[in-house]
Amino acid sequence: MYYARLVKYKLEAGQRSVAEKLTREFDSASRKLSGFRGNVYFFDDSAGEYRALNYWDTKEDAERAHAQLYPILMEKLQSFTKKKPSFKFFEVFDACDDGELISSHIKI
Repeated sequence: MYYARLVKYKLEAGQRSVAEKLTREFDSASRKLSGFRGNVYFFDDSAGEYRALNYWDTKEDAERAHAQLYPILMEKLQSFTKKKPSFKFFEVFDACDDGELISSHIKI
């Protein structure tokens, strides 16, 4: 059993480069934190919607990472949007349950 944190934010049209820069920065930062398992990113440029899904060993790891990263994201987004990012935590169910990292994402 492991956990995920989903963060969603919205930018104005034409700001994909901003989303890419933020994604690279937060990807690098999250990889250095305790309990990190992986990241997946979703971009919908036409709607200006961006999402980051982070996987963590424990709920506590996910919450600690969030406490560290979310305030930084909010501060950085202030230059580009007035809309606050949203977030939610999830327990991850891996149907394969074979101990591999996110094995349900791997094509067999």
